[in-house]
Amino acid sequence: MSKRIKWWGDVSLALDEVKVWDLGKRMIAIQRLHKEWVIWNKESDSESTSQIAVHSQKSADTFSDVPYSRHLVNQTSDSINISPMLADRSIVARPATSLNILSGEHIELYVSSPLWFLMKLKLKTAPVVDIPFLRPSDSWFGPSTMEGELCYAKYTDARVNLAQIEKRDHRAITPVIIKNQHTETLTIERINLPAPFLTLYTDENQDFWTQEVEITYHSDSNKTGLRLKGSPPNKGTGKMMLISQARQLSDSHHLVKSIKNLLG
Repeated sequence: MSKRIKWWGDVSLALDEVKVWDLGKRMIAIQRLHKEWVIWNKESDSESTSQIAVHSQKSADTFSDVPYSRHLVNQTSDSINISPMLADRSIVARPATSLNILSGEHIELYVSSPLWFLMKLKLKTAPVVDIPFLRPSDSWFGPSTMEGELCYAKYTDARVNLAQIEKRDHRAITPVIIKNQHTETLTIERINLPAPFLTLYTDENQDFWTQEVEITYHSDSNKTGLRLKGSPPNKGTGKMMLISQARQLSDSHHLVKSIKNLLG
């Protein structure tokens, strides 16, 4: 596969210039005015297989029917920063069919999840724009309405074979290792991926990855060990480069959650 075009990083804009990010019918555009930034956000219900195309134009006349927002400042600068980021909630992933992991065995899954588009002003830490390329639907993950968390549950795949995961400009791949150290067979229909705690990397083909997530189901407890590796995965093409830190930083790479809050 050929190397993808880099659509993120520091972006220069002249006064009144419009920069556009196109993903099929999905479009995000940013215009620099003297004292404000204008952002157009045209969403789409369908997912495109196209690469993200970036171009400039001198006028925003073609966006008359697109929702927009205005962000005022004392004076705009000639540079902004665009970065991809993982979701701001956990992601519910579903394998194509239920998986049964025998006692003492482990498997490796690959979860593909949508990215968010962040715009930051130079020397500012809080993003001006933080929107998904594909807006997932809300879903509740947990054993009851009293225990669990609000997640996202759309546009996410989980595959046993990495070759079945299509690499796209607006998605990241997470390797998930599930170890069954229980005496019983572990059946999995859904996986709760802790996206806000994951770090984003890119390989030399500009494909996006996160570190490995390891889930261990113990036989002596109803608790599950959740371990997030502190380094990029040994996957992809060539050397990995850090793109964005996790939205939420945990005190340890080892977390403990109920099995019913991680696997279903």
